[in-house]
Amino acid sequence: MNKEFSAGAVIFKKEGGQILFLVIYSRRNNIWGFPKGHIESGESEKDAAIREIKEETGLDNLRFVEGFSEKVMYETVSKRLPFKGQRIEKYVTYFLCETKDQCIIVDGREISDSRFLALGEAEKLVRFRNLVNILRKANEFLHKV
Repeated sequence: MNKEFSAGAVIFKKEGGQILFLVIYSRRNNIWGFPKGHIESGESEKDAAIREIKEETGLDNLRFVEGFSEKVMYETVSKRLPFKGQRIEKYVTYFLCETKDQCIIVDGREISDSRFLALGEAEKLVRFRNLVNILRKANEFLHKV
């Protein structure tokens, strides 16, 4: 089976002693999740995550939390060339990033909404179990640091 590779991040901010997680709504996929996108030729996972986060949220002043990296794999139908329309294995690496910025700028085409939410609220919006698990792992990791 063909493979595609993406990278992204669970982004959080601290506000009033509380950790709030950024979730974004993908209009194309009709799901809430985290910023991510395809790794381009010559890019590292971290470089791809930085580029995709900037494209999807406008955020570029991020602090990567060292020691956190989660990988997921799932089967899906590719929406991009060269495998468009074919079943693929999709591999995604998620980092953990802190932002101090308050302003999220979504492009309105691919990403149409964003929210900073407490863990429980974010869990309710994120539909896929593997993403909920990553969110929980990120939360646990932050409480140990």
